[in-house]
Amino acid sequence: MTAILPRTFSGIFLVFLSIAASGDDFFSEREVRILESLSLSALGPVPESPSNRIADHPVAAILGKSIFFDSRFSLDGTLSCASCHQPDKAFSDGLALAQGMERTGRNTPTLLGVAYQQWFYWDGRRDSLWSQALIPFEAPSEMATSRVGVIKTFFEDENYRKLYKEIFGILSNIVLADLPDQASPLGPLAYQNEWYRLPRHVHDDINRIFSNIGKAIAAFERTLAPPSTKFDEFVKVLRHEGESRALEQVTQKAADGMKLFMNIDKTQCLRCHNGPMLTNGGFHNIGTGIFRGSNMDFGRLFGLQAVLLDEFNCLGKYSDAVEQDCDAINYINKDSHQPLRGAFKTPTLRYLEKTKPYFHDGRFNSLIEVIGHYSSKKDVNTVNQNTEIEGIELNQLEIEQLVEFVELLN
Repeated sequence: MTAILPRTFSGIFLVFLSIAASGDDFFSEREVRILESLSLSALGPVPESPSNRIADHPVAAILGKSIFFDSRFSLDGTLSCASCHQPDKAFSDGLALAQGMERTGRNTPTLLGVAYQQWFYWDGRRDSLWSQALIPFEAPSEMATSRVGVIKTFFEDENYRKLYKEIFGILSNIVLADLPDQASPLGPLAYQNEWYRLPRHVHDDINRIFSNIGKAIAAFERTLAPPSTKFDEFVKVLRHEGESRALEQVTQKAADGMKLFMNIDKTQCLRCHNGPMLTNGGFHNIGTGIFRGSNMDFGRLFGLQAVLLDEFNCLGKYSDAVEQDCDAINYINKDSHQPLRGAFKTPTLRYLEKTKPYFHDGRFNSLIEVIGHYSSKKDVNTVNQNTEIEGIELNQLEIEQLVEFVELLN
């Protein structure tokens, strides 16, 4: 028989009922297995990157790290990759919207554990770390330079030339003095005009070097392993020293929050936030897309088209992969009935204390607000009411319990 309790009952009494229902154990064996699946101990080795043959080259990682922190690659010499991906903020920036040469329209995600992702950017417009690394150079609101500007800056540095030759075996055949200061098929019209004045074979040489620079950055970013957290230590103790010893490591609210998180009927958290990085890496409509006005953002709807058209994708000529290595893009879901409009990539729940504000546009400053979004009937910040969220009802105590659990992931 199932007892129906008033929602005002204390957490202590609910814990008592949970224990009574499962003997002496607070967590069932099924819940223990789920908790283990969420721990970094289940993460496994960094996945291979077929489109980047130097993905795990140690010298490439050294080169990539230097580029990552080098502000000379921005138009005015003041911005680097690290301007938005700051190490002391879990490689994010603490801003609602990233700030480059201008304010961008999206929040900066963490890079910790980024090698375990399959799609990049909130809308998945890139299918590899190296192709993602190329976009900020040419984005007008970010570093605002061009691919020609990048390679000219790169080869003017003697150490970069030395490392490039060691990694790729040859230096460029391009005569830098013959190139304009800035040229690209993207960006300002002046950059595009200069680009299309160059011979086609020069385009190919430039793109090859540009892609290699992205691959070196990716080699560095693949070394940014996710640090262990209090939650990971809790799971380790739970499995090896027993439940009672593990529960001594956390508050009662945090333990209750774990059970709530795993209760798919109650919270639905595990639908999207699963696996050791607490994300399924997929795209979901949670009612945050904005389809009109100055902040319009359709999410995955346009990201899908962008990745298919990207000349630097896994199937492109600058990829090191063969076609059969590109399953993600070969079998990408192009179904027009898929709810892509307003869908954004599920972020990790790890290190949230350092990566706030939250959501793709940084609209929420606290976890209380985030969880409140899922349990509210209407979000006044968006006109998108067609969401995947179904009937989640949480009281204040339950919200606090979930927050205390998630805080263990910092």
